[in-house]
Amino acid sequence: MARRLNTIIVVPHSKAKFYKFSFSSLTMTLAASGVVLAVLLSILAIAYTGSAVHRRAELQRLKAENRDLDQVNGQLERTISEVQGRLDEFEERTTRLALAAGLETESEQGANYGSQTERVGRGGPYDRLPDSPDSLRAQKNWIQSWLDMVETELENKDLHLASTPTIAPVMGIATDGYGRRKDPFTGHQAFHRGLDISARRGTPVVSPADGVVVFAGRDGGLGKVIRVSHGFGFKTTYGHLDRILVESGDEVRRGEQIGLLGSTGRSTGPHLHYEVHVDGRAVNPLYHILNAF
Repeated sequence: MARRLNTIIVVPHSKAKFYKFSFSSLTMTLAASGVVLAVLLSILAIAYTGSAVHRRAELQRLKAENRDLDQVNGQLERTISEVQGRLDEFEERTTRLALAAGLETESEQGANYGSQTERVGRGGPYDRLPDSPDSLRAQKNWIQSWLDMVETELENKDLHLASTPTIAPVMGIATDGYGRRKDPFTGHQAFHRGLDISARRGTPVVSPADGVVVFAGRDGGLGKVIRVSHGFGFKTTYGHLDRILVESGDEVRRGEQIGLLGSTGRSTGPHLHYEVHVDGRAVNPLYHILNAF
């Protein structure tokens, strides 16, 4: 059987000559398949080219972001370094304050402090990490803890100083001291628990330290008496007063007038009987007078 051919005749518009193309069905099928394949390959090539362009654009964007991140990281490192320097300065100043406040430094506390987590925020030393936000945070917590302890210690010292009798309760002449003496009324040896200061009747009597009045009234041979509790184990007594200017429960400050010197009770003349007690035991008042005698 003769092979069936397909013929295409091409007649140019302006010419009489024509062109004749003959081909089999198989050839036409193969040619159509080739065209379809070529179209598909072209589409894939276009898609791949577009994807490559997109990848190059994404790569350029990532490179730009990396450059920006490098700049930010550089600035962050410089900032951390500056903050670290400031914290180191604060740490040194805090240590000096701690020494001034009488607190132990880390070298005096020994080497066994426990873990870093236990130490941060408790006043002990911290483990310095490489410069990082965590390192700065740990150092900041350490400094804050020490500053809190220094502040508390200084407040306690200030309160202790304010509560310690340090000035003479009245300006006059010391006529009889603390210790054994001959009783002026009986002539027998007796222990004198205070200091007698003679002055003109009505001379102001002041509190030698901050405190609270715990007694204000008459008390046997001491006549009109004021007793003040200053805290930290300190108590003072003022006897033979002419007038009492405070009441029980009043708060007084160092140098504040609390009474007037007199000669009430068992007294041979105008004077103040002044006692200082530490932890319930009478001590020599002269040890607690820094501005007179």
